Amino acid sequence: MRTSQAAVAKAPTVVAETPPGLRMLSPSGVGPATYAYTCGIEAAGRTEGACGHWRLLTRDGGQWYIPEALGDYETDGQGSDTAPLAISPDGLRIAYFQASDGQLVVRELASGAITPMRYAFTWDIAQKVRAPSLDFLGRGAWLVISNLTLDDEKEGESEVLARVATGQTREAGPEVIDVDDTGTRVTTEVSTDAGVGLQSTGGPLRHITARQLHDPRTLSGFIAQDGVAFVLAARNIAACGNEVSPDKLVTVDVRTGKNLSVVTPKLPGDVTQGWGIGWLSPREVLVGVIRRRPDDTTVRDTFALDIMTGAARQTGRFDEAGIRVHDTRLVPGGDVVVGGYLGTTPYRAVREKVVPVKQGGCE
Repeated sequence: MRTSQAAVAKAPTVVAETPPGLRMLSPSGVGPATYAYTCGIEAAGRTEGACGHWRLLTRDGGQWYIPEALGDYETDGQGSDTAPLAISPDGLRIAYFQASDGQLVVRELASGAITPMRYAFTWDIAQKVRAPSLDFLGRGAWLVISNLTLDDEKEGESEVLARVATGQTREAGPEVIDVDDTGTRVTTEVSTDAGVGLQSTGGPLRHITARQLHDPRTLSGFIAQDGVAFVLAARNIAACGNEVSPDKLVTVDVRTGKNLSVVTPKLPGDVTQGWGIGWLSPREVLVGVIRRRPDDTTVRDTFALDIMTGAARQTGRFDEAGIRVHDTRLVPGGDVVVGGYLGTTPYRAVREKVVPVKQGGCE
């Protein structure tokens, strides 16, 4: 496990006042979270003060400001980045690095109880790597901290797994996509010259194929739970420009590598990009998308997809109108985190004009 006595990565300017329309996160009694976001870059080209911290939205309509969570930070006096925040699938917990000391903690929103994880995001780490990613895995019993160098003498990407209930951590290889509740089976995604494969503890590498894909090179980014993994495969690789709209929804058995289903997601024609978020049930998964509107603006929506039919239903939208954010410093383009998607009330989507995007390729 990594330990360090170095100072925390330099946090944004501390401000005494809470941004208009928001409240300081209550010590307890907070409802399940659904979204977290940062301001993005303001018109002046700088993100500082209150705008440098995370905001939290809850299922009951609460809008909170979290200055104790490290948001934007400086790396060398000139560069900057944003430390991550994660929301559990049920929305009852959030995980973040404390702005005061860089300690990774998990906070129960209802009780306010804080469990420290045996890991800290400190200045020496911030000087050497990009901001880590932070995600709850599976049903939320484990956290994965990605893109961190665990050993000062070792180069490359590594990951740390943290057990939410106890704070204990362990080193892991890169690209962990699932851990069972006991921690005995860890599933990783492995990229090789032959393509993408999945490997669970003690088992062989299972290469994944799906002949129906427009471009097999996009088969990566699996999300697993209970021995099944899914990926929303893009139409083309990123090198083809912006033609990365979703092509197929693929589910596989992580133990055998065999396809369980390959379907075309019935998403709106104006979706330009999509990615997996988590499992809603054994039959449905949650995905995030970016849609290009007729006025050439974009919005971020979430959809539930049926893994057997591809049927889609909109579950949310993140923009000023869709979530009714009374935050004068909200600027589209900031970091957005989705969580609390288990047990949410149905979303009422309005009928909209859809202008399909033109599809291309670079074969």
